[in-house]
Amino acid sequence: MSREFITALQDRRAALKTELGEILKAPTAETRDLNDDERSRFDAREAEVRQIDARIAELDEQLQRDAQAAATAKRYAPTVTVTSEPKTYQRGNNHSYFLDLMRAQLGQGDGDGGVNAARERLARHRSELDVEMPKRERQRAARAEQELRGIDRESSFEKRVNPNRVDGQGGYFVPPLWLIDEYIDLPRFGRTIANSVRNMTLPAGTDSINVPKVATGTLTGVQSADAAAVTSQDLTDTFVSAPVRTIAGQQDIAIQLLDQSPASFDQIVFHDLHADYNQRLDLQVISGSGVSGQLKGILNVSGINAVTYTDASPTLGKIYPPLMQAISQSARNRKMMPTAIFLTPARWFWMASQLDGQNRPLILPDTSAPWNPLALQTGDGVEGPVGRILNFPLLADGNIPANLGAGTNEERIIISRTSDMYLWEGAMRTRVLPEILSGTLQVRLQVYNYAAFMGDRRPEQISVISGTGVIAPAGF
Repeated sequence: MSREFITALQDRRAALKTELGEILKAPTAETRDLNDDERSRFDAREAEVRQIDARIAELDEQLQRDAQAAATAKRYAPTVTVTSEPKTYQRGNNHSYFLDLMRAQLGQGDGDGGVNAARERLARHRSELDVEMPKRERQRAARAEQELRGIDRESSFEKRVNPNRVDGQGGYFVPPLWLIDEYIDLPRFGRTIANSVRNMTLPAGTDSINVPKVATGTLTGVQSADAAAVTSQDLTDTFVSAPVRTIAGQQDIAIQLLDQSPASFDQIVFHDLHADYNQRLDLQVISGSGVSGQLKGILNVSGINAVTYTDASPTLGKIYPPLMQAISQSARNRKMMPTAIFLTPARWFWMASQLDGQNRPLILPDTSAPWNPLALQTGDGVEGPVGRILNFPLLADGNIPANLGAGTNEERIIISRTSDMYLWEGAMRTRVLPEILSGTLQVRLQVYNYAAFMGDRRPEQISVISGTGVIAPAGF
């Protein structure tokens, strides 16, 4: 129990140190001293850290004393013989095992002889169990043997079927082997697009992030003559806002499962929750609606370059012009080149399957040094970088939807300058909450994080290809 308490204190201390770092961030950046509010919060958390350090040292010392007492008791245990002498915690002797355990762990309590007497009783109880438990095991084994002796083996067992691995015919003696450490997790796509945009730490103490933006720029021009009027235009501004949203998940688990499972089931659950969080964040960055607590995803940004590719029988050659058109619009309107093309894994493998008139693949491995290829295959996975086209990297993201358009069967191809889009994330929080479900012996494992995405900072850099030409390819 003390070890779990120390672990909880260490977790709380780590969280406090993180908060202290956040408090010092602004004064350090601005090369100033702490203001009154910052000083008050800093002192309060620093005091709590000192209290936690003192408590951890106290509990650690107690654990060391308990370990020494247990080692001493174990050395002398063989000489302990429990006959008719009453047990330390036998009913009616007015000693409570749980009260003594609390006194020993907390180092407090004057009742029933105080802390030292409680520790002596606990040590004596351990010695008694070292003798008593083997004796009980021998007694149970003896009773089982006596029961088996009363069985007529010649008449009690079925003889018509020779023993084999069928349950009931000998199969129960061949147990299954469970490779729990090699458990199979649920496959999920990751966060390709979310990782490609500019990632930053979410600042504390805000529910939205605003970035000012020049709406109308200044103007210059040729002066028609000396002393003639100089060209002038007033600058106007606006702003772009990214609200801070919450992504959370939880799982309720019976304490018996956590206690009795040979696997660290809580780690399995937290790993699965984190994997789903990453996929959920990427889905929000791509297609979040911007309302009802969602981020505003790339596909819902206003003012992007929309390119429609209509084709009942698309081919790689036919999709090439719309792709170049989308790249061109992004470069022309942003005044800088885009940096990546995002598509579904199905779209990429469909492209890689296309052949020329001689049944040769149009997309070749980069290592073959092909002459005048349409595209190159440079990646070796189903996500992330998979190839290049016109020297622009192609990245596969399985979270790009494939149920859009009038027929709810279209994919999207996204071209963007990823450094123009900002994603802020906080530190992932994990919690174990036993109180809310204590009445049913359950605990709640919970994760949550805050995020803000600004995909509309420069909407002119985003191009999206839609239409019947990008209907999800069958068989891929």
